[in-house]
Formats: sequence, C-alpha cells, structure tokens
Amino acid sequence: MNDAFGILLKKELTDALRDKKTLLVMIVVPILLYPLLMTVIGVAMSLGKSRLEREPLVVAVTSDDARALLETEPVPPFTTYARLDGAQAVQRLRERKVAAVVEAPQGAAQVSTQGGQALVTVRYTKRFDASLEGLERVRRVLKTLEEKALKTRLAKAELPRDFAEPLKTEALDVDFQEDLGPFIASRLLPLVLVLMLFMGSLYPAIDVIAGERERGTLETLLVAPVNPQTVMFAKYFTVVVVSSAAALANIAVMGLTFGIGFRLDASVSAKLTFTAAQMGVMFACLIPAAFAVSAVSMGVASLAKSFKEAQSMLTPVSTLASLPGIVALMPGVELNTTTAAIPLVNVALLIKAVVLNTARPLDVAICIASVAVLAVLAMRVLSKVFAHESLRLTGASGFGEALRTLRQR
Repeated sequence: MNDAFGILLKKELTDALRDKKTLLVMIVVPILLYPLLMTVIGVAMSLGKSRLEREPLVVAVTSDDARALLETEPVPPFTTYARLDGAQAVQRLRERKVAAVVEAPQGAAQVSTQGGQALVTVRYTKRFDASLEGLERVRRVLKTLEEKALKTRLAKAELPRDFAEPLKTEALDVDFQEDLGPFIASRLLPLVLVLMLFMGSLYPAIDVIAGERERGTLETLLVAPVNPQTVMFAKYFTVVVVSSAAALANIAVMGLTFGIGFRLDASVSAKLTFTAAQMGVMFACLIPAAFAVSAVSMGVASLAKSFKEAQSMLTPVSTLASLPGIVALMPGVELNTTTAAIPLVNVALLIKAVVLNTARPLDVAICIASVAVLAVLAMRVLSKVFAHESLRLTGASGFGEALRTLRQR
C-alpha cells in the first residue's frame, strides 16, 4: 500500500505541477502581484495627490463677507473664487462645477477684526475627490486667518501665545508612529493568506477528481489493483501540498515585500521583518488549515460530474473564503480563547495577532487544535464520499442527492 501511495502521489504531483493554472496560483501570482500591487498603490497615491494639488478648482462664495475673508490671504494656487447665491452654489457643487462652497453671514469680516467670532461654513461632498481637495485648500486659508487674528488679539492684550492654548494634546503611537508596516500587514495578510489557501486548493481539487472523471481517466485508475482509499489519499495529499505551497509562497513574497518596505509619505513608511518565531506560528496554523480547506474543496469537487460543474459548485466556496479575512478586519474582533475556537476565522485572527505580536500561547494552542479537529472531520467526510461507489464514479447532481446517497449506505 505504501508503494502504491507513493507512486500515486508522485504521479498526481507531477500532473499538478504541469498544470499552468496551478503554477499561476502558486508562483506567478504571489511573486509578481504583491510587489507590483504595493508599487502601483504607492505610485497611484502619489500621482493622484499631485494631480489634485495642480487641478484648477472653482470655490463658490455666497456673500461679499465670505469673499472678503478669503481674499485677506493670497488665493491658493490653481484656485478661483466665484460669487454665487447659496442655492445656486450648492446645486453647482452637486453638479461638480464647483469644488466647495464658502458661506459667511453679513458682517463676519468686520466681526473677526474687532475681537468677535465669525462663523464660516464650508460645504463640500465626498462624492468626488476634487471637492475634498477644495475643502483642504479653503481650510488652509481659514486656518492662516485664524492664527493671524489670534496673534493680533494676544499682542494687543499683551498675552503669551500659550494663553489661548491652555492644554496642548499630542497623540503618539508607541508602536507605529513612523512605521505602519505591521499595522498594514495585519490588515492585509489574514485576508490574502486564507483566500490563497482556498485558491491554491481549488484548481487541483477540481482537476484530480472532476477533471479526471470528465477525461475518463479516473475510472481507469480505480479499476487498478489499488484500494480506492489509497487513490483518494494520494489525490488529497496532492491538493494539500499545492494549497500549502501557495500559502507559504504568499507568506514568503509578502514578507520580502514588507521587508524591502515602501513609503506612504515623507514621514511614514511601511516596513516589516518577520522573526523565526512568527513564521513558525503561522506555518503551524496554516498547514492544518490547508488539510481542512483541501478536504472541503476536494469533497465538493468529487460531487461534480464535469470540470465546469465543479467550478460552479466551488464558486460559492471560493466566495465564502474571503469571510474569515473580512471578520479579522472588523474593529474590536481579536484573537482570544473564544474566537480561537472558531474554525478558519481563528486562522485569520491568529495571523493578525502574530503580525502585531499580540498572540498568546494558549490562544495559539486552541487555534491550532481547532483547525486540526476541523481537518480530521473534513477528511472523514471526504473519505465517506469517496468510499461510496456511485459518488466515486459518477458524482451527484447536487448536495441534496449526495446527502441522500450517503444516508442510504
């Protein structure tokens, strides 16, 4: 049996590595996608910001006082003030003909110079970025006016600048003040790695069962003097190897990408170097997760009668694969003794905790044990499906038929 298993495993792995889709998911995607994606994001953000700063914008002012206040300071570059009434200005803002609307009541300019408080309202919309840029330009002008007026008032009263600022608050992030690498990676890696576990198992699972069934090679293999369970385990371990390799390749390339680092702006960078302990914990969790995910993918694919049908049946599975990563992105959801027991969600949360260095040994142990139990249960279900002759040879028309067939055995 061991010789037969080894021969079958070698044959399945060789076939899997010859498949271009498998190689694309395992190697090409992680090697090219992430460095390219990070570079494109950085360049796109920089170019977009630079383009907006140079884009000619019209800012509507709804009163002479609003215009007088703004024109106390130099007009921002690439900006034009246009006098419009209130309703017309708001309508043009919605039509994207103006970037922002500045409103000030009558006498506001005089009040601000006589020690009073003038109310200035800036209307904008988040529906287009140019409006946000218009808001930022107007804010800078108004901030300068405010600081100059305050300085003049304090000078007249012979008071120090700190008098108007009795409490100065400064927030400093003790971990990520200048380097957001761990923070960004903790949001990105859980989603990517869990998704790639599923994607890495998807095509091999379809090909080794539904693909061979459609090509007529599965029946030939099953009539050979080999236990069907041995055939199933050889195919199953092939899918596990491919899924694990896809996840580990993604870790390696993501680690390299963050190790090189990239800058978000002049003062903040994104860089991260994984320690051996962090890599070890992630591997220890991802390997049993690969067993569980591969069993699910292969179990669903074994019910399909053709390659196309298997793709249709596994589409919902691949869609649901993003849910654990999405849950890990939810504010307040962290790895603890409760969430560590939720299969697959715990994998995403563990990766997040490992990146942030907040994983506790007990939570790690619960997470790995939970995923291992899920893997065993999924393998048992897969074994039952493959042990049933009708399901093994012809598949089923759907999940309902498969359940009825298994109950009859």
